[in-house]
Amino acid sequence: MAWLNCCLIQYSLEKGILPGTQVAVQPGVQTRDLMSFLAGVKCWANRHKELVYALKRDQMKGFDYLAPEGFHDAVCSYGLLQSIVDIDKAAHKETKCFIRTAYRVTVPIIVSDVNKQGGPLSPIKSTFTTSLGHYYLNDLMRNDSDTLIVLSSARKRNDPHLKDDGNCLMVAMVEATDDSFLFSRSLPSLRRNALAMERFQAKVDNPTAHFEELRNFIETFQFPHVLGRLPITLIRKIVAQNIVSKCRAMLYLQPIKQSDAEALDRQITEKVHLALGFPFRPSLRITTLPLSHHGFDFPSITRINAGIVVVGISQDLNHHIHMYQTMARIMMADWTCEKNGCVYLLDGDGLQKGFSHYMQSIPAGWVIAQKVMKDLLTPLSLRMTDQSSFAGGEVSLLHVVNVCNHRNPQKFADLNGNTLRSLRTKGIQSLQDVGRWVITTSDGSMKLASATIEEEKVVLGATTGALTLVLKIPGHNVSILHDEQIGLIIALILTGWNSDEAQFLLTNHQNSVRLIKDKRMDMNIKYMHAHTDKDTMEARMNRDADFYMSQSHEIESLVPQSPIPTFHMNDYTFYQDGDGWIESNIGDFINLLMVHEMSTKLGIGNRHQMSTWAHDQSSPPDFPYLRVTSTHLAAVQLYVRSSQLLTADVLVERGKLSSDRCRLGCDEIEDMHHVFVYCKMYSEWRAEAGASVVEWTQYFTLPHEFRQTPADSHRMSEFHPESTRMVGISNSSGFHRIMNGIPMDSTGF
Repeated sequence: MAWLNCCLIQYSLEKGILPGTQVAVQPGVQTRDLMSFLAGVKCWANRHKELVYALKRDQMKGFDYLAPEGFHDAVCSYGLLQSIVDIDKAAHKETKCFIRTAYRVTVPIIVSDVNKQGGPLSPIKSTFTTSLGHYYLNDLMRNDSDTLIVLSSARKRNDPHLKDDGNCLMVAMVEATDDSFLFSRSLPSLRRNALAMERFQAKVDNPTAHFEELRNFIETFQFPHVLGRLPITLIRKIVAQNIVSKCRAMLYLQPIKQSDAEALDRQITEKVHLALGFPFRPSLRITTLPLSHHGFDFPSITRINAGIVVVGISQDLNHHIHMYQTMARIMMADWTCEKNGCVYLLDGDGLQKGFSHYMQSIPAGWVIAQKVMKDLLTPLSLRMTDQSSFAGGEVSLLHVVNVCNHRNPQKFADLNGNTLRSLRTKGIQSLQDVGRWVITTSDGSMKLASATIEEEKVVLGATTGALTLVLKIPGHNVSILHDEQIGLIIALILTGWNSDEAQFLLTNHQNSVRLIKDKRMDMNIKYMHAHTDKDTMEARMNRDADFYMSQSHEIESLVPQSPIPTFHMNDYTFYQDGDGWIESNIGDFINLLMVHEMSTKLGIGNRHQMSTWAHDQSSPPDFPYLRVTSTHLAAVQLYVRSSQLLTADVLVERGKLSSDRCRLGCDEIEDMHHVFVYCKMYSEWRAEAGASVVEWTQYFTLPHEFRQTPADSHRMSEFHPESTRMVGISNSSGFHRIMNGIPMDSTGF
């Protein structure tokens, strides 16, 4: 049955059997897609000032309330095999059910023709059954004058600007498993077509209410109570697994404003601070900075939220389900032409403008995403790679004039509204009405591979033979695999300039022999071993190609750039200056950009506590910060890097102390560097603590007959027998008292 379930899901996706707005058992469709679709409907109604009625109601849960005949009828209606019905009937014939009681398991009860809840086929049987009602409602609504039809403002005025203005979408019902949402433009129509609805737990397109829900959840969360203080490593794991994991799932349903996300981060940091027991709060930015940037690797809701909204707007515009994609593109067309004067707002000049005041007419997630992309140190663009509508003239003259006026208002001042209205009366409305032309071009494909985003790279592709050419690929998001591909593409293009005789293309990338073929010419692609000392023609040609590629690194600035083909990319693809096209892992990319920006700012300010330019650039070991079961050292480092440790200079700045001289007897200013590096008293304590660690390590590692009880064995009994968690205690309790509030618990210093 599990195999049948897998086949039915894949077949229904390929053939488009289920309605597009039915989320359940549709691969690649998530609940956030449904919430984004609903936000689009809500914002469309606000933007067009249309009164839209929606009915939502919980319907009875459980697949066992559905008669098996409903699934059988769906199989017949969709033209599937009768054998599916037969195998389903056989699976439910004389099924044994055992009832578990408080005393024992009862004798089996024989049941037949009942849907088994929790079985492999239960979800898809329920979805197939309810999809019949979904299609029946769609048929009814096609003849209803109050049916909700979503279209752009330009289409409504019969003045379409872009190709996407030609889209229109009938919205009758959206469905998630056994829960539904019904739409109409009048109450009588809604009453006639009422079905069982879902009461969605998340408010649609209401980031403020969602923030309050998240804030209340974090506020009521309590860390477990233990003897002493929780180690910072355990606190971090609790935050990641019990707080941020739930927040992440809720943010996928409804993102929140970046300022609200930062407030949640501060709330979590406050809880961490109270659990650690230090007097002054640590830095939020250092707490959430990754360990590789000398932070403490606490999850950041701010960066998670930013990644979710940026991924979300791209997913909506490129969605593989037609209805979700159409809704998103109608929204984008209205946002571009009605709210921003026909200037595309996710690239170039459009990123310089804020749209926070359009929260009611544009989905909040989109507005937040545009702000995140705009506020990055190097703005991130979501470019339209498909410009065929402009080349084909499927764009209105008014749209072209508005774009040109934005670029050069003086040059196109004569093209005013009267001119355009006169042209419309003559039937000239779009660019193709003025004249039509065809542009034909050819280029290669591009397949991205994973690469380290932050590293500077120079990737070259070379080919040699009758003609020799070396090209470089710009951007950070490239890898060694791309030079093999671009070299083959160069060779295929250059061979088109030669004779039509049979030719051979040699490559040392074996996988490309199976992937690339040029159907325009008789070209045989052959694999050859690379970097060999043989004196064959193939080996000599390979050495020549390697020579041109390696020597070109010496004159990198003179090597021309290879044009990046975009016709195999999504219609909307991210782009950033210096990094080029970004086709995958945009959430991780956003996280890296924000981390790098934050790390750079911390390295400049913060008393230079986070400056690393004069130190070892390698990442610190993760064990003492992330995995050790007990550590006080990491907690102290957090407050040291935040400049929040209770040294005399900090207390003097805050009016808590009159003198900033070392309280351990040194005639120096007591700052953190002095205490941990130069202070003689603290050096004595550190040496004593180190000797104690060595003694106890030897005690626990030697066989029992050779053990000698360390001199400070009385300290071990103060904490826990047979435990090594007292490392570094010694006489540091005196330093703890002098530092006036720095805690010292069983985890040691």
